[in-house]
Amino acid sequence: MEINRDHILYLQIDNESDVGVCRRKAVGLAKKIGFDDIKTGEVAIMVTELVTNVLKHGGRKGKILVCQIENEKRQKAIEIWCCDMGNGIADFNQSVTDGYTQQDSLGLGLGTIRRFSDELDINPKSVQQLYDSGLSDLKNYKHCIRSLKWVPTKHWIGTNKNITTGAASRAKPGEKLNGDSYVVNHLNQTESVVAVIDGLGHGKEANIASQMAKEQLMLRPELPLDALIQHVHNGIRGTRGAVIGLVFADTQKNRLRYTGIGNIEGFLSTSSGKKNLISFGGIVGHNMRTPRIFEFDFNPGDILCLTTDGITSRWNPSDLNWKDHPQQTAEYILRNFSRQNDDATVLILRYNI
Repeated sequence: MEINRDHILYLQIDNESDVGVCRRKAVGLAKKIGFDDIKTGEVAIMVTELVTNVLKHGGRKGKILVCQIENEKRQKAIEIWCCDMGNGIADFNQSVTDGYTQQDSLGLGLGTIRRFSDELDINPKSVQQLYDSGLSDLKNYKHCIRSLKWVPTKHWIGTNKNITTGAASRAKPGEKLNGDSYVVNHLNQTESVVAVIDGLGHGKEANIASQMAKEQLMLRPELPLDALIQHVHNGIRGTRGAVIGLVFADTQKNRLRYTGIGNIEGFLSTSSGKKNLISFGGIVGHNMRTPRIFEFDFNPGDILCLTTDGITSRWNPSDLNWKDHPQQTAEYILRNFSRQNDDATVLILRYNI
């Protein structure tokens, strides 16, 4: 995968004031490349912990590199290298366990840095990777930690000329944050990945779980469904967890694949009738069963509908006009059939005739 680096900042670490300097520089870059306030705060915590660790355990001499990277899909991330002259990390597996922290640190530890990172690399190969990447300014340091954090993507990516999609979602009335989310990712002109996500409960913790699940889905949409949902499961451990309905649609092969974990409702309406989509018990990020994949014929005129449990079952699909635009239909369902005690989401995908 081709990676381009930009906005490269080298920051020296040798006294306490460098903690604030490095944090402010990293926060400034994070905001510049598109991180929201929550994710920018996570970057601030990561850099503070890394720099503090250098001062306490890294020989009080180090350097941090912060830069923007962009891949061939034009996805952006912040990349952080932290190098020092210390003796390294004796037990990596212990050090990246949430709750484990070394003396005089923030009390967060590398476990938190790992959770906030999409990629975390702590081993001697990091140093060679620096040389290979042209970042040889760090060559005199003994040990390096590399963290990569992608800018969260939007709900919707790309286009598929064969598919029209609509989605509507809202938080539980009275809540500021929505514990539901959804993904529409058109990989190309014939393949699409869509999903609805329901973080357990509602409010802030449910929102964190659903947003993290969405980010994980967006990062690796090319994976087969069973591998993709396992990727999400691994990526949101430590959160409240979520239930997910996940679909891969291929309009070139006229096939649709579905897997669902938890209380997600869905159906596929075809010329031969309505087919209910089966989800199995479990919580993604906690106790997820081995996912089962169901495959269906998917032909022009077919319609897929997915809902979270914030939508009641007291509605009949045959009463709706599915010839309307899917966005209009999704808004209608949300407005008329959502529960008042939960977040609610509807996603509709139509294979155009």
